[in-house]
Amino acid sequence: MKIRASENRASGRIKSICVSMSAAALLALPAGAALADSKDGTFPTADQVGGQVYTDPVGVGKQLPLDFDAYDMDGKKVDLADAIAGKRSMVVFFISAVPVSVEELVKIENYARSRGKGINLVFVNADTVGSALQGGPKMAVPNTVKTMHLIKKEQKLQTRQLFVAPNDALSPTGVSNRLGFRGLPTSFVVDKNGVIEKVFVGPQDWNKKGAI
Repeated sequence: MKIRASENRASGRIKSICVSMSAAALLALPAGAALADSKDGTFPTADQVGGQVYTDPVGVGKQLPLDFDAYDMDGKKVDLADAIAGKRSMVVFFISAVPVSVEELVKIENYARSRGKGINLVFVNADTVGSALQGGPKMAVPNTVKTMHLIKKEQKLQTRQLFVAPNDALSPTGVSNRLGFRGLPTSFVVDKNGVIEKVFVGPQDWNKKGAI
């Protein structure tokens, strides 16, 4: 009996290690990578991701897609389109797990306050890449919302429009594949109709004249 109990404990540790390794490998994957579908474990076809494995990023002159799931700071589902409706806006997608990505929020907020001419700021945390492995959005979103509250407090962010958009990078309809991220943070400046005016990938020199 003791031998069997020992074998069971060993088996449990191996399974735990395998799950951790799988999760780590998944989270290390680049945003935008179209890999196995998280629901059935199969790879999406090229047609499912727009005819190519790496989708083209949305760009200037296009409508910014916001038809994916998003949650507010209370963990309630919201429509991101409402956050920018009728207002020239800057929608910033970032990763809370990467310090330089979070620091960019502070820089953008400072720039918008001093030179942004009243632009409407919307910050979207899109780093719940492995949400399916964490039990889906119902399990992952509450924890990510807690992280967002910590970021807001620690960085002294004034922006009230902070959201979480679970990014299932393995799904053809995930945020990465809808927007074609090439890196985070990615910031979109859109006009009052939601049409993209400018796209910024990665940290920027926001003091550069005419940045926004």
